[in-house]
Amino acid sequence: MQSRFVDSKSFMTKTNIGDHDYTCNPFIGCTHGCVYCYAKTIERHHPVNEWGQYVDIKKYLNLSIPKGTGKKSLFFSSMTDPYQPIENEVKSVRKILENIVESDLSISILTKSELVVRDIDLFTQMKNVEVGFSISLSDVDSKIFEPGSSSPSSRISALKQLHLAGIKTYVFVSPIIPYISNPLEIIRQVKDDIDYMMFDSLNLSNEENRSDFLNIIKKNYPNQFDKFEEIFIHKNRAYYNKLKNDIINTCHQYNIPIHNIY
Repeated sequence: MQSRFVDSKSFMTKTNIGDHDYTCNPFIGCTHGCVYCYAKTIERHHPVNEWGQYVDIKKYLNLSIPKGTGKKSLFFSSMTDPYQPIENEVKSVRKILENIVESDLSISILTKSELVVRDIDLFTQMKNVEVGFSISLSDVDSKIFEPGSSSPSSRISALKQLHLAGIKTYVFVSPIIPYISNPLEIIRQVKDDIDYMMFDSLNLSNEENRSDFLNIIKKNYPNQFDKFEEIFIHKNRAYYNKLKNDIINTCHQYNIPIHNIY
């Protein structure tokens, strides 16, 4: 893995992601190395051209909150994971959180890392904060698709710690990989430790991503390959349509609010 520091003007940039006003991407690249990540095709011009093998650490010229933000929302992160392994060393996110801990910003964090529990002391001081985990696979399958991330079971353990600390929590089941992900089981595993859930299908609209991903399926799940071709080549949505109904019914059973599905 190669890393370097790069200068950056502001830790907050405007965004149109969801309901958020600003985003913070403290790193460029991500050593979680998720094979389905959309960011790898956007950042393809990095000098190290192998996704998951590089991370640039942004060195901010200042940590001032832009004027006029008021009670705006800030999302960590849209193009990287804020708690990937390098954060344990450089503490970039920790420094930012310390700077905004008393602000009126609404903070939303999404991660695949158990490291986030390190900052519970700061979260409990904030006026408005939520922490979410992206969980869509078993520990075994995660090693294939998310090789550098914390195991899903450790994420669930971290989720419980945050919930016990009184932090608002959510789980984003994304991406749902057909015939491999088990969203209904994930719902049952996290139902007592969340405030809401979100769900998203696997997006292989990018030709490069689709080719790479289908090659991984062919190698590791050869018996499922024809089904993947049906969904992602022939655009048959029957699998996702049925699953959507099952997810809604299961969340209704456990009184879990759904903020987004597909």
